[in-house]
Amino acid sequence: METIIDYVFRKEKSMDALDLWTKKNIRNYLGDSDEKNDKRYPPSMQKIRKLIREEDKKTKKMGGVIDWNYLLNHVDSEF
Repeated sequence: METIIDYVFRKEKSMDALDLWTKKNIRNYLGDSDEKNDKRYPPSMQKIRKLIREEDKKTKKMGGVIDWNYLLNHVDSEF
């Protein structure tokens, strides 16, 4: 089973996996998680939103739920 970290390294060599899970990115996704609105964001943010959405969908498919509050409380970086 591929993890999001594996996916990031495979798909986006220039992006560190820790760059994906920042408070800014999580809040952005949670504020408007609808895929149809991704076009409103710059290409770099579209990629980030897509990666977070894929992880969210994968977790839900497995019957789980991402604990967004936990992530927001424990992620160190605002950016």
